[in-house]
Amino acid sequence: MPPVHETLAEITDFLERHPPFSALTAEARAALAQRAAIEYFPSGAEILVQEGPPSEHLYVVRRGAVELLDQTDVVDVLEEGESFGHPSLLTGLPPNFTVRAREDSLCYLFPADATVAALSDPAGVRFLAATLEERLERTAARAGRVTPWSTRHVRELARPPLICDPESSIRDAAVRMNEEGASSVVVPLAHGGYGLITDHDLRARVVTGEVSADAPLSTLASAETLTTSADRLAFDVIVDMLEARVEQAVVVERDGTLVGVVDHAALLDLGSPSPLVVRREIERARDVTALARAVRELPRVAVRLLDASVEPLDVLSVLATTTDAVTRHLTEFALAELGDPPARWAWLSLGSEARREQTLATDQDNALAYDSEGQGVEVYFATFAERMNGWLADCGYAECRAGVMARNAGWRLPHAGWMELFDTWLSAPTRRDVHMAMIGLDVRQVAGPLRIEAELDALLASAPRHPYFLERLTQAALEIRPPLGFLREFVVERSGEHVGKLDLKAVGASPVVNLARRHALAAGSTAKATVDRLHAAAARGVLAEDTAVELEEAFVTICRVRLEHQAAQVERGVQPDNHVDPRELAPLARRQLKEAFRAVDRAQRSLDARVATRIP
Repeated sequence: MPPVHETLAEITDFLERHPPFSALTAEARAALAQRAAIEYFPSGAEILVQEGPPSEHLYVVRRGAVELLDQTDVVDVLEEGESFGHPSLLTGLPPNFTVRAREDSLCYLFPADATVAALSDPAGVRFLAATLEERLERTAARAGRVTPWSTRHVRELARPPLICDPESSIRDAAVRMNEEGASSVVVPLAHGGYGLITDHDLRARVVTGEVSADAPLSTLASAETLTTSADRLAFDVIVDMLEARVEQAVVVERDGTLVGVVDHAALLDLGSPSPLVVRREIERARDVTALARAVRELPRVAVRLLDASVEPLDVLSVLATTTDAVTRHLTEFALAELGDPPARWAWLSLGSEARREQTLATDQDNALAYDSEGQGVEVYFATFAERMNGWLADCGYAECRAGVMARNAGWRLPHAGWMELFDTWLSAPTRRDVHMAMIGLDVRQVAGPLRIEAELDALLASAPRHPYFLERLTQAALEIRPPLGFLREFVVERSGEHVGKLDLKAVGASPVVNLARRHALAAGSTAKATVDRLHAAAARGVLAEDTAVELEEAFVTICRVRLEHQAAQVERGVQPDNHVDPRELAPLARRQLKEAFRAVDRAQRSLDARVATRIP
């Protein structure tokens, strides 16, 4: 299959046409192309061998096709522009599949250092995370297990830490590591938190002579160690590791208590199938039509998660994380169509997506920020937002009935405009301002180079200094009462198309979300998720601990009933909604839902309602 040799320009041009290389800078593509080797594989040739030596290259199919085999079964066929070998290359683990030339094929081969350097930007990280997840999906499908790897919490995967005093010598720590078979030591830092010293650090800095083996461990330990919460999902943490370019992370509880250390091997060898293979299709989509086709699989993903007894809040998080991936991919399409933006920008998710509490019955809540003004800038970003909102709708995310979308000028503002809007909400909010703020205050940046989220969070942290704002939030948190009547029966809708049903978003989840937001902001916390807000408020003494626990349990119950209702609709081929007929609930679910509403009622009553009544 001639030719076997190609010019640097030809290699660069090919990479520019295929993801993830198409998303790299021209400089990064050129640097990668310079390290390329090209190799010919005749039909039937084995390129990598299942459970054989680890791959030494990232392979990209230039011409022809290769097949992945599990023993003798073909599990996938990769064609021009598709990659293989990198999961083994990056982890040092044996290939999970044999890769065999399906026909005469040419492949580009890239060494490890060039691969890591080229794919260390966000687009490359997402590609690596998606394909590593796919490796697990295929690996575990053989084992027939049912627990999705990406919904395992890192608490379950962390190993006990080897802890050393910061004043201990590096030599003594290395001896202990060798004796206990540990690949790292955890070092408590003087100002709080933990440092992590790995065997890689010893090789790179001590063996080379940069740091003396007799120096204290504090010489190597730093606050830059990747630290993750024990209740994070495995998929989220491996993405963090790829972004930070580290192989291990310290795992702590919410209160900072040390749990242990988790490494890439634990995250990549879980041996259980992931229902999130749809993420791979999202990353590979070449246009909006293909992206929409991938998103249509998302409801079935949620059904599989629930069938596997995944916690409801984790299902919500998976749905929101997938929406983030869709949104980021759409921004790439928009930039490709419209050209380079005239200013730095940030695409912001609002509401349930920002809290990572998205269900199957969701609509768009989003905004756009940019750091420059002028007619040309506004025209560009107005067009950008129009494309994004339209494409999100094409992908199944309904347009917000209240107009909370970036295409509307009130949610598309320059940097100074966002600062002014948040200041207005905090300083002198009207009743309408508060209701809009209850959406806008739940904000998380999804894409773009303008780092505005931290600045908005800094403003929110000042909420305790704005009592009038908190009074308004208190009033809003008391407006929607739990749907239980005098006889403790459900108060259902009396008119409209949903007569006899409960809206579990409006009268179920929203009261808990509003209470958690109010209490967290009163405590000066900028936590996003409802449960995180409850814990933050309790930790700072704004909310009683038992009330926080009751509200968390109530929220989980409401979300579970809501998701199960939507999953049943998906299986019947019905558009998911939030309107549940209580007569159709199982007796246990009815009882649990009533207890949840009573807990919300108790929490609302514990607020001083007189504060709200003093507001004109």
